[in-house]
Amino acid sequence: MKYCTTILISEHIRLDLFTAEMFRVRVSALPGEKFPEKYEIPFAVGRTSPWEAVEYRADGETDSTMVAVRTEKFVVYVRKDTGAFMVETLQGRRLYPEVAPRYGMFKNHCILFDAASFWKEESSCSRYSHWFYRRETGRYDILLKEDALLDIYFIRAETYQKGYALLNELVGAEPMLPKKGYGYYQTQHLGAKGSQPLLMQTAALLRERDIPCDTLILDYEWGDGANGGEEVPWGSRLDWSDAYCWPKSPADMIADLHEMHFDVMTIRHSIPSYEGRMDEDWVCAEYAAGLWWEKLQEQLEIGVAGTWQDTRRTDITNARIYAGLEERTGKRVSMLSDYDLYRDSCWTKDCVMTPEKQKIGGRRSPFFWTGDAAVKTWEDLAFQIYGIVNEHGALKGITYLTNDGFRPGGRELAVRCDQFLCFNSVARSHNHKPWQSSGGGDDLSERMAIGKERERETEEERSAAELLGLDRPDPVQEEIIRKFLKLRYRLLPYLYSAARECFDTGLPVTRPFMAAFEADKNCCENQYPMQYMFGKDILVCPVWHAGNAMEVYLPEGCDWVNFFTGECFGGGQKIVADVSDLSVFPVFVKSGAVIPMRTEKNWIDGEEEDLILKIFGEGAGECDLYEDDGVSLGYRRGEYAVTKIFSRSSGAGVEINVLPAVGNYKGMLPERSIALEWRGKTVRVRQKKGERIKITL
Repeated sequence: MKYCTTILISEHIRLDLFTAEMFRVRVSALPGEKFPEKYEIPFAVGRTSPWEAVEYRADGETDSTMVAVRTEKFVVYVRKDTGAFMVETLQGRRLYPEVAPRYGMFKNHCILFDAASFWKEESSCSRYSHWFYRRETGRYDILLKEDALLDIYFIRAETYQKGYALLNELVGAEPMLPKKGYGYYQTQHLGAKGSQPLLMQTAALLRERDIPCDTLILDYEWGDGANGGEEVPWGSRLDWSDAYCWPKSPADMIADLHEMHFDVMTIRHSIPSYEGRMDEDWVCAEYAAGLWWEKLQEQLEIGVAGTWQDTRRTDITNARIYAGLEERTGKRVSMLSDYDLYRDSCWTKDCVMTPEKQKIGGRRSPFFWTGDAAVKTWEDLAFQIYGIVNEHGALKGITYLTNDGFRPGGRELAVRCDQFLCFNSVARSHNHKPWQSSGGGDDLSERMAIGKERERETEEERSAAELLGLDRPDPVQEEIIRKFLKLRYRLLPYLYSAARECFDTGLPVTRPFMAAFEADKNCCENQYPMQYMFGKDILVCPVWHAGNAMEVYLPEGCDWVNFFTGECFGGGQKIVADVSDLSVFPVFVKSGAVIPMRTEKNWIDGEEEDLILKIFGEGAGECDLYEDDGVSLGYRRGEYAVTKIFSRSSGAGVEINVLPAVGNYKGMLPERSIALEWRGKTVRVRQKKGERIKITL
């Protein structure tokens, strides 16, 4: 069976129909056979199974320069000499090319991309297809060295949400993180001064200070770029530093951290070599693949949860590493990669305003950070928010994108940055601990300055208190960050359900207003790029500028309830939120919505306690509660359960119906406790597997 419906335009140009509203124009400069079957599926495409045949009519006779191809959705006119094309509706209205605003990957409800970028944006990656999918291996490991195949992809959708779904189908879904990956990641970045005792002290402090955290990430100090208290070239080592082999072995150290409910990730500035590697950049070290994987396998076997690949613009390599990790572990893994996007670097005078190092297929290996961004000013924070939840992240089909958490700009910026992180798809701090004064402690920019001579310090010259941020703690900052991290952890059932919806539909966890409220004339042109929906029912307006007030637009179609105070507001209006208190953060919920939550706990693994169904305001609400085992790849094979929940509330009370879960997975509980919360009142019931229950309050 052919991969897709193909129409030969001329000897070297082909139109490939995936559906009636999605196609590819392929221009070949190959000698001999122009379209060999082995080059059918390039890295930009994620769907590898054949597409259903598409009905069409082709007319190459009426115009000697073009072939007109008509589907049930539109007409495509393709030039026979260049492959340039034009798209119109069946009624003759121009869709592309057309003068229209562009929002991320959308223009005139169309999506156009090549292997490197949307709408021919600036890119340091080649726009030609070079790597292709081999069915026998299940990998993109067929190499075409020449710039000989140019693919231009086009999607037309009636709505933005349909556009996300079509992109998801063509490019491939973003994999779900392990369940613990929706918790908090704390990076241990102590340079060559890092050690096992200091890591264990960090873990103990997080638990003692009642700060939620699930994953500790070790920077180059673990051995990648340090040994014996001295910095060595990054990526030059594959073994643990001596400082992390005492007083216990790395295996025993990680076992102790697991007992404390922490996962561990380690950074790599190195990659495994493979034949034909090309079109990539900033790799500090390259090793024979066998040796590289052998050393990583040693870490996996003692419980290391994943890798931070700080190797920049290595999309094909990262995809191979991610696939290799899944093959070796048989489960979901945490893998952090770069997505350069910042207006100011943390240690060099540099800015990257578009993610110009990313190939389209790179989204198939989560998750990303925006590069080493400094948040020294409000403008820095505003750009990070805008880039992640709007123009360069969510509006380009990238959900799992987190900002750094570098916070040299003072308490207010530190708090506002972390509040935003708590309502992002991924929450990670690159350096500072939650209690650490953003104006003191170690100076990362000095320690990490590339090419700058630094005075070597002895361990005695830098105390453990300095290294861990305890010399100048900020209790006010710590308390606020603790509050919002705890809220993120309570919202885990809601967040995890939104993550499943992202996998199924392509809709980001952080949804731009223009996609979530397309029928609202005040949203449909991206008028509020700094606000977004966190899942389908929670509205977030990050504090991104100085001052005591934030203007918030509440979309029409429903009333909105302040998440923290319960105050209700009508939709379709602007309000002014008082944010003079740092602990206040504008978050609103659709009135009547039912938000699945959990009891307070500072980590994610282990048996869940009560499922809390919290109703906000009055009206009708519903949700699909998604559950799986949290670690395996079974979520791709149907090993999960979805529970539909319906609620209706009014001044007289609230009624909620919890249907039996549909589906099953390993470890699914035979019974669970459910707590219904509404306006300060709580009622508890138990639900057995397969049972439908009604709760009233």
